[in-house]
Amino acid sequence: MDIQKASKTDLAAMTNLVSAVSEIDVLPLLTQQGQDEYKARVLPDLATTLDEKRFIAIKATSGSQLLGFAALRDGNYLTHLFVSHASQGTGLGRQLLAVLLNSTDAKEIRLRSSINAVGFYQHHGFEATDEESAFNGIRFVPMSLVRNRPITLP
Repeated sequence: MDIQKASKTDLAAMTNLVSAVSEIDVLPLLTQQGQDEYKARVLPDLATTLDEKRFIAIKATSGSQLLGFAALRDGNYLTHLFVSHASQGTGLGRQLLAVLLNSTDAKEIRLRSSINAVGFYQHHGFEATDEESAFNGIRFVPMSLVRNRPITLP
């Protein structure tokens, strides 16, 4: 397996991967409005993650097969982390997350976790910063990872 920078030539494979994972893991947890909004906004918006001025977008491949994709915006906001079903549970998500976290010196990384991924992010040090919310039917939990937290004494 190889992790490297994603490029414009990966867009179709990225869209297919995100669509396939979303169909099983994300969309069933959304209202019909949320499903429609997700399909209309999230999937077509994947192309923006390839803007190297604002995003670090990486992919994991084995041969010519795309196994995972992740993107970090402005060095401090995780916008995407998707792993193919065949690769889930192998540590690939952890590896993609580590590569992105190691690419920035931001003290805080934020994200809006899909409901199904909250446990993954909690396992990797993220904490919910608010209760579950929804935007146009898309459910999420705002989360944050604060790195090098100062020790607070009583």
